[in-house]
Amino acid sequence: MTVPPRRIAAAAPGESWESVLWIGGGLLAGSREHLSSRSGRFVLVSSAGSRAPAGEVRRSLGAAILAEIEIDDREEAKTLSTVSRIADTALGAGVRRDDAVVAVGGGVVCDVAGFAAAILLRGIAWNAVPTTTGAMSDAAIGGKTGVDHSTGKNRIGAFHPPAAVLIDPAAAATLPDRDYRAGLVEAFKAAWIADAELASRIEDSLERLLARDEDALLAAVAGAAAIKAAIVSEDLKEGDRRRLLNFGHTAGHAFEAAGGYRDLRHGEAVAWGIAAALEISLRRAGLSGGEAARIRSALSRLGPFPEPSRDRAVLSSFLAGDKKFTSRGMAGVLLERIGRGKVVESVPLEEWLGAAERASLTV
Repeated sequence: MTVPPRRIAAAAPGESWESVLWIGGGLLAGSREHLSSRSGRFVLVSSAGSRAPAGEVRRSLGAAILAEIEIDDREEAKTLSTVSRIADTALGAGVRRDDAVVAVGGGVVCDVAGFAAAILLRGIAWNAVPTTTGAMSDAAIGGKTGVDHSTGKNRIGAFHPPAAVLIDPAAAATLPDRDYRAGLVEAFKAAWIADAELASRIEDSLERLLARDEDALLAAVAGAAAIKAAIVSEDLKEGDRRRLLNFGHTAGHAFEAAGGYRDLRHGEAVAWGIAAALEISLRRAGLSGGEAARIRSALSRLGPFPEPSRDRAVLSSFLAGDKKFTSRGMAGVLLERIGRGKVVESVPLEEWLGAAERASLTV
């Protein structure tokens, strides 16, 4: 018997935006039914690594595809020049304001294609079909779009929520093992900050997840997606509660940048960033040593992840350049306990640097 896809709506009362998340098996083949475009026409943006799922979407859309472009899905391609390529392709094909973009790929493709949609003709609709575990759990949801800058990650962008997000675990079938494991960090992150019961369930299913059991993957990414959708519905532009989703990202972004966006996958950097946040959580938020060890154990099983650069001067420059940094220090997300995160304002830079030096994934 075919199981209907799960539908999750993300929208804020009184706001003009809504994202609909469709989660389930078999969505790729019938993607046209769930993608949104007022005109019925689409600009398809995909990557070399997502050719199989992009082919499914292409077959479903058929003649509705106005134009198509393939971009790189590596962090190095998350630039304004890539956005310009997408804009050139769409404008050259005669894109109109009632057309829509479809991004089929990982977090980079979703971020870049979404940003291109945000500025094309002053904003057209877009849809996300994530093909990595990280994008399914986090990057494709919530409307943060943008590109990197030489001074730091995601420093140019816009809030532009996708009209629809299609999450089909089959899209990750050919994902390399390292990318598959790294992306799962984002699913665990969501559970650890907001849902202790989900955290227990996905920790218990970790071996099945690593064996790529589709039911286990669907449960993990659906749980994470529901958490993010609920938080974004309350706070689209990160004025308050949405900041919880940055757990692991304060030091994580610095680790990622220190490696030139080449040494660590994004999820790997977030894992080390979580380890750093645990160090501060033990002192400032009342997190127990037992729960910190439990989180480290899960991250260790998801890995092993490459060691990050811990050069103090390099990390300091990236932390100080973070958009959350002020003269009083850095706002950071800590854990009081599993399932309950909290934002702590103005943690001194030296404290973040010390935590980054001590960060460990060893139990």
